[in-house]
Amino acid sequence: MSVFYWTIAGYILVGGGGVGVFLWGKEHGDSIFDRLYRIFCMHLPRLLKKGLEKCFGKRAPACLDAAWVYVCYTSNPLVQLFYLLVVVGGYATFVAYSHPHLPNRFIGNIHKYIGFIIFSLCLAVWWRACTTDPGTITDRNVEKICDQWQWDEQIFHMAHCRSCDLVKPARSKHCSLCQRCVARFDHHCIWINNCVGVGNHRYFLGFLGIHLVICFYGFGLTATILYEIIVSKDLLSAVFVKPDTRERFTATKLMVGQYLLATEGMVVFICVLCCIMGIVLFGFFGWHLYLVRSGTTTNELSKWSYLRMCLKHEGEEGKEKIKLLNNEYNQGCFRNFWEVLFPIFPQVEAAKGRSDGVSKEAKEGKNRKKAKKSD
Repeated sequence: MSVFYWTIAGYILVGGGGVGVFLWGKEHGDSIFDRLYRIFCMHLPRLLKKGLEKCFGKRAPACLDAAWVYVCYTSNPLVQLFYLLVVVGGYATFVAYSHPHLPNRFIGNIHKYIGFIIFSLCLAVWWRACTTDPGTITDRNVEKICDQWQWDEQIFHMAHCRSCDLVKPARSKHCSLCQRCVARFDHHCIWINNCVGVGNHRYFLGFLGIHLVICFYGFGLTATILYEIIVSKDLLSAVFVKPDTRERFTATKLMVGQYLLATEGMVVFICVLCCIMGIVLFGFFGWHLYLVRSGTTTNELSKWSYLRMCLKHEGEEGKEKIKLLNNEYNQGCFRNFWEVLFPIFPQVEAAKGRSDGVSKEAKEGKNRKKAKKSD
């Protein structure tokens, strides 16, 4: 097997394994993803820190920890800049190396403009997801959100957020990265440097969907361009000559692939990259559509899993309780999607801050603080 095919196979294997570790890897467990998680996320970092300490002293591991905390546990634009580098750079590469092959017998010149429109939509939807308020809970809207979603006394119970000094509505969560409580919290997305909640969930789905489109569209165009090159040059019937021995060979698919890699390497690279990223995005997009259809979120799914795990440890009594668990927020497929596509309250109301209106719970909390100070 050629280096080309080994490279593609390795890329798929490493990429697929990385996604599997990200989605299913846990610190405790016996699955292959759990073991890989412990190797790459626990043991290797420890070895790396020990090596840095021996080479550069004790400050080196501390600097590595600080960099890791900044990148992974603080709200920062690094991943957004990386996203722009990948998307803008990928599109520029496509224009530089693929546009010269357009139009051809299979693809019209209009696809240059269609590709630009899709690329522009990718950036527009991404920016919308980045800048839209995800549903910040303030003393202005907390009562309305509490009325919208009642505590189910299963995974959500009435509680108070000490950081925001507000009651915590059902389905909400305080994001330690953004330092705010978010209504119907799904997760914090590093690609948009923002939480995904009731306010911008639809834009996050659009972000996944439009990037899925551009990946499959780019794959289709570049694959068709490569096919047109094969047909126009009649490569499958060509005779290739080995440079050192001058030995002549009838073309095989492997030889044609090597020829394309040597002469149109960037087009091949874009084709393979779009295909792999399209498959990954298809999985993520399908997963989030499934969550919406089920009337749940990533955060709630984690809570349900933890609750079931705790109940299993209670023996037979716990197993009976598991059978009684019910997702009260599942209103059926149509209403679930409607709730995501058309949020419950205008974003301008969520974004106004705390200048107007004070919830009863917040007032009580402030009064208690004043009383403590007077004592």
